[in-house]
Amino acid sequence: MRNDDFTIYPEGLRLLKDSGIEARVETLRGSEEGLSFIFNDHVREDELTNVVADLKDRGYYDRMPETFTPHFKKTMNGLFKKPEDCHWTIRKPKEKMVEPCVLEDLLLFTGEFPAMILKPGELWDYEAFGFANPSAFVGVVSAYIIKKSKDAFSQDGYTWTTKRQDGSEVVNQITGDMNADLRIFQTDIAPYETEDPLGNKTLFRPRSSKDSSFVAAYHSTEPTLLVAVLKYIEQMHITVPSLSNCAREIIQFGESLGQGGGTCAEHFGGSDLNPGIIFLPYGRSIPVLDEHRQTVSHSPYGLAAMNGEGYGIYISHDGELLISHQTPRDVKEPFAVNARFATEDAEHLLKGLIYQSARGLGRTSARQLLRLISYRFSPSFQTRL
Repeated sequence: MRNDDFTIYPEGLRLLKDSGIEARVETLRGSEEGLSFIFNDHVREDELTNVVADLKDRGYYDRMPETFTPHFKKTMNGLFKKPEDCHWTIRKPKEKMVEPCVLEDLLLFTGEFPAMILKPGELWDYEAFGFANPSAFVGVVSAYIIKKSKDAFSQDGYTWTTKRQDGSEVVNQITGDMNADLRIFQTDIAPYETEDPLGNKTLFRPRSSKDSSFVAAYHSTEPTLLVAVLKYIEQMHITVPSLSNCAREIIQFGESLGQGGGTCAEHFGGSDLNPGIIFLPYGRSIPVLDEHRQTVSHSPYGLAAMNGEGYGIYISHDGELLISHQTPRDVKEPFAVNARFATEDAEHLLKGLIYQSARGLGRTSARQLLRLISYRFSPSFQTRL
């Protein structure tokens, strides 16, 4: 079963726009028929064969390239008989990944989704749309339609992209779930050279566990994370322009957003904690992990999670801010990395938390976060040190 989404590379997105596919999908979304389906995360073998038979009856396979047809049939049949021989190949700078293919992946190459916007004579006419081979065209269009169908059910938060030295290109998102609990997602979208299950070079790939990581915190945890980020900035001597002049710029940024939401009482105020209480751990440094991601120190900075567990906040041996899911036995073992941020991400982290709160995606009011920042740069804070 394929539960994760697909990453479409910038070149693929460009071709979708230049060829008019993007416009066709938008037209479908705005039509009476709409784009309301949700991609089925479980596909049976008989469903796949029925899709192929239906498209064939409707004339969608009449113009499949003769050089492609035998390989298409062989791959489809091969997955049924010996699925371990069918896979994606993803070449990263220092690693070759082999991602297993599942039936849900092959559904993308049948043409079922592109047939929603393409005529029978267009489905395999990949060159007319600027693509290098038929499976790349059909696969990218399918992945794009699936993405657009899921977008309507997602809550957009604050996002930014970080290019790392290891060649990855990570999209960071600070948002909230349907219960207004803090969520942080990190997804590697770098356009690594990829071959699809049919053996063709393509412009998208399935997201694997190595591509994605997330933090699922609960309750009003935005203030504690904000204080930890401020401590990280101080401890690592990071220059953040918006914090100069007593943080005037970032406070103005937050005030310009207003306060949206209303799904939680916290958005309306009245439950804000005293800044002095939230800053109680600030006198202690964030523990620094060694190169094996180990330390004997407990972090005074953390976020609540489910079942009485939580996330500890640390600094890696090379200076990144780490958020790690914690249980009591983790102290002497390598820490999991649920999110990691470089020094250049610090300002985005602050703005992301403010934006998330102002949009009502979490359980904290933007006013409380701005009060915390004001307090940090106030004379009152200096006298307590």
